[in-house]
Amino acid sequence: MPALHTLAPISAQTQRLTFEHQGERRVLLGVLRHDHQQLQLALISPQGQRLLTLVQDDEGARFAPGAAFEPPFSADWLASRLSFSLWPEARLREAFAGSDWSLAQRDHERRIYHQGRLAVRLEMTPTCHVIHDIEADYRLSVATLAPSPDARENKSPNSSVSTTTTNHNAVTDSPCPST
Repeated sequence: MPALHTLAPISAQTQRLTFEHQGERRVLLGVLRHDHQQLQLALISPQGQRLLTLVQDDEGARFAPGAAFEPPFSADWLASRLSFSLWPEARLREAFAGSDWSLAQRDHERRIYHQGRLAVRLEMTPTCHVIHDIEADYRLSVATLAPSPDARENKSPNSSVSTTTTNHNAVTDSPCPST
C-alpha cells in the first residue's frame, strides 16, 4: 500500500460503516483520522461504545488492545480496503507497480485486480464509498455523516475546547450506491 506520508491528512470524520457478509448486515459508526504518520479508524456501536480501533502506521496495520469483539476480518484486510478508496489513483498505481496487483479506474469506479482477477470493486462519491471485496464476499459501505442541522459550536467561556453535534442518522448525500 502507499506510504501514509503521501496521503493528505484529515481531521476526524464521522462515518456510517455498513458491513455485509454472508447475509448478515452490521451498521457501526466510525471515526476516521489520519496524518502523515498514522491512520486510525475507531469503530463505535450505535449506542456509543468503542468496539475496535484500527491503527496503521510504519509498523503495519493492527487492532489496538481493548477491542470489545473479535472482527471476522484482519487488520490488514480492513486497512488495505480502506486504502483502496482513500488514496489517489496515481499513488495506488505507484504502489501496485511491479506487483501482482493492478488498478482500473473509470469515473467514480475503481476495480482492483490481483493476479489478473477482479478482487475488489469500489464505487465512490464525495460522501460515500462502497467497497465490494469479490474474493472474500464482503461489502463495506462508508458514508460520511453530516453535522446536525441544528448543530451549534459550543464553547465554554473559559475554555478553548469546542464541541459540535453530529447527526448520526443523516448522510450528507444520497444513500450509498449499490455495486
